[in-house]
Amino acid sequence: PEGVACGEKSLLIVSDTGNGRLLRYTIQEKTLKAESEIKVPQLTYPLRVQINSKGEIFVLDGKKRRILRLSPAGEFKGYVDPQGLPSSPAVVPRSFKIGTNDTIYVLDIFGQRVIELSPDGKYQKHLEFPKGHGFFSDLAVDSRRNLLLMDSTRRMVYSAVREAKGFLPLTKNLKDYLNFPTNLTTDGRGRIYIVDENGSGIVILGQDGSFMGRQLSMGWTEGFLYYPTQMCINEKGEVFIADRGNSRIQIFTVVQ
Repeated sequence: PEGVACGEKSLLIVSDTGNGRLLRYTIQEKTLKAESEIKVPQLTYPLRVQINSKGEIFVLDGKKRRILRLSPAGEFKGYVDPQGLPSSPAVVPRSFKIGTNDTIYVLDIFGQRVIELSPDGKYQKHLEFPKGHGFFSDLAVDSRRNLLLMDSTRRMVYSAVREAKGFLPLTKNLKDYLNFPTNLTTDGRGRIYIVDENGSGIVILGQDGSFMGRQLSMGWTEGFLYYPTQMCINEKGEVFIADRGNSRIQIFTVVQ
C-alpha cells in the first residue's frame, strides 16, 4: 500500500499499489472492515488517494502520471486534466490534495507550480515554486485554505496564506528530525504531520512551523513502521498510515 484516504462516515480508501487496485474499508471500533475492491482498467499503479465531500475518489496513477476521478461506488468518471491553463499545458503531478470546499490542488513538478482547480477541474490560479528549492514531494491545505509544501531534499516546509502571491519558508532545515520526508497532512487544529519515509517516523509541527515532537520508529512488529508513505487523520483523531514496507495499514490515535 502506497496511499490511504479518510472520508466521512468512517470510510477509508487504501491504494493497494502492487495489485493495481483500491480497497474500501469502514472503521468499526478501531478495526477495519473490508467492504469492496475497486479495480478499473484505467488505473494501473495507484499512489496518492483522496476523497471529496461527495464521496468521490481521486487517485494518482504513478505510471500514467494522471489523476483519476471515480464515483463513490468506484466507477471511472474521467481524468482530472486542468482546463484553461494560461501557459504550459503539460502537467506532471507528483501529488495532489482536495480542500475542504472540494478545490483540487495539484503539485505539478513539470511546471514547477501548485495549480488550484475548481471541483470540476477548471483552472483558478497557480503559485510558482519558490526560488532555490530542492525537490517537492507533497503538499497540504489546512482548514483556513493555506497551502503547505514539503521539500524532501532540503527537509523544509514552505507555506502560502490564502491570498499570497508565492511561498515563503515556514521552517528552517529540519535535518535534526527528518531523514527523507515525503508526505504532509494537517489536522483540524492546524498542526502539521510529516511522514519521514526513509526514517520510518512521524514529525509533528505547530501551525507556525515549530517542532512539537517525533513519533514512531523503524521496525516490523505492531506499532513500528517500515518505509511509510501516506497518512490521513479523521474527525475522531484516528491516524491511518500506509506502512508500505510491512504491507499493512496501521491505526493510531492522536494524543491531545
